[in-house]
Amino acid sequence: DLMKVLPRCLVTSVFVLALTANPLHFAGADSTTQISSENSTLNLLKKKARSGDANSQLHLAIVYRDGLHGEKNIKLAFHWFEQAAQSGDVSAQLRVANMLQKGLGTQTNQKAAYQWFSIAAENGNVDALIAKATMLQYGTGTPANPPMAYELFMQAARKDRSDAQIHVAKMLWDGTGIPQNKSDALRWYEASSKLGNIDAKNTLGTLYLKGDTVPKDTQHGLELIIAAASEGHPAAFQNLGLIYQLGLGLPKNNVYAYLWFAVAANIGHQTAEKFKEGLAISMSPVDVEKAKKLAASCKQKNYKKCISF
Repeated sequence: DLMKVLPRCLVTSVFVLALTANPLHFAGADSTTQISSENSTLNLLKKKARSGDANSQLHLAIVYRDGLHGEKNIKLAFHWFEQAAQSGDVSAQLRVANMLQKGLGTQTNQKAAYQWFSIAAENGNVDALIAKATMLQYGTGTPANPPMAYELFMQAARKDRSDAQIHVAKMLWDGTGIPQNKSDALRWYEASSKLGNIDAKNTLGTLYLKGDTVPKDTQHGLELIIAAASEGHPAAFQNLGLIYQLGLGLPKNNVYAYLWFAVAANIGHQTAEKFKEGLAISMSPVDVEKAKKLAASCKQKNYKKCISF
């Protein structure tokens, strides 16, 4: 019973509406008339897009991307997103960058992706700002520049973006291209965790369990790791396995340790697979089978919310 696993204490917009909502489709409507009207609306959208209307270009791209009315064509979607991007639509600029980065509807081109992320970021798009910072951090599509990446992540972090805050925290903690400052890193881990970032929760949880840079607080550490695991974080599942294996704040229990190692391994955590195999050597076949059944039950819940409080 998983309840026992953990303690309880722990176009214009008018054209778009016409395309997506099908307002012409009402009881008793003649199907031929309906199709003709939809085609007319779509043709008008195409005409406006070709005339240079950025809003129509964006929505025509969405039509091709999503296959509305049998018009699915990812290459044409990229073409019209690019046209809208060149016309100044910021959301289209971000989409073009993402498609270039992933090779969707066009060849992969990291350099061009970086350029479009830069343009969208300069136009105020925070997602683009974070993407640009990430490329600068790892030297993707542009020479690596960790200090500049840090500055961009910091800009987004100050806008309460938890994903940027975790980047800032990690760079400060490790001293990646900037002076190491664990106290400041901890502050950003806390900020990101409060905004719900599960990576931050898991990292903070381990710090509190070990008393690393913070006063040791086993209970709080467990709560944070459990919170991250309850949302499907692989590393948090592995940490739960270690907690039960070593008895960190909870009684030692190899069945539960194996369970969480298995769950983490099942969703791709390679280190957890090794921990699981090593632990199995000291377990009875009966206990291993029991742990496997608990892990299978967790899998049926798609690994999320499989922890009962």
